[in-house]
Amino acid sequence: MIIWLVIVAVMLIIEIFTMGLTTIWFSIGALASAVADALGAPLWVQVLLFIVVSLFVMFLVRPFAMRVVNRERMKTNLDAVIGERAVVHEAIDNQKEKGKVIFRGVEWMARSSDDTLIPEGEAVQIEEISGVKLVVKKM
Repeated sequence: MIIWLVIVAVMLIIEIFTMGLTTIWFSIGALASAVADALGAPLWVQVLLFIVVSLFVMFLVRPFAMRVVNRERMKTNLDAVIGERAVVHEAIDNQKEKGKVIFRGVEWMARSSDDTLIPEGEAVQIEEISGVKLVVKKM
């Protein structure tokens, strides 16, 4: 039983430092095995219980737990830009390495994601940020 409790403690310590919701499930499985050991179950039952309980809670509870944990996660400024609309201020030509867009009142250098020429005044959608340039596609 001591070995199972050590596994519980080690997995919890790892979880505290990583906060990734990965090792907590194994600590639950080890706790179930410690209880089985205390009740006199043979070693093979304890190991089987450890595997089954760990996998059960990992696959059934983890998706729900991840949704709850990530609910409060906010997009960073860069993440929030993706998918937004901008207007071409200077024609975008990847071959000449020219092009600018206006996004939220700020002028950005821009490149086309598919190497098409995009004329001034055209509406574009931001696909990604590459360094200090917005990578856009024609809407």
